[in-house]
Amino acid sequence: MSKRKVKNEVVWCDNGWFPYHFGFCPNEKAWDREMKRLDVQPPEPYPTQDARVTFFEYNHKKDGRKACALVTMKATPRSASSKVALLAHEAMHVWQALLDDIGETKRPSSEFEAYSVQAILGGLMKAFEMTRGKLCQKKVR
Repeated sequence: MSKRKVKNEVVWCDNGWFPYHFGFCPNEKAWDREMKRLDVQPPEPYPTQDARVTFFEYNHKKDGRKACALVTMKATPRSASSKVALLAHEAMHVWQALLDDIGETKRPSSEFEAYSVQAILGGLMKAFEMTRGKLCQKKVR
């Protein structure tokens, strides 16, 4: 079985109607490059936890300061369900940060919140697969 190389670039998710940017960062090399590209001062150190979402502001050339979030996950062997569970956990943190960033003080309806977290998770799963390969492999009989 051949090993697929991890891309060394951040994949920013389609934020749709969300007024907040979030993405998946596959490794430290991509992290360092993105911190420099976004001129994050001081640059955040690369997270070392199993999975984490890091929130920061960057200097947007047209709009000034912008808040965003980057999700990271160690490239260690784990089951597909564990990977999805970690991404779901981090997706919830992205959702919470989005609410904080827009100043939302009232909790949205549970259905609206579920659809929102689902959309964030879908974006993170797609970004993960673009950099690390398929989350779930179909068994061939």
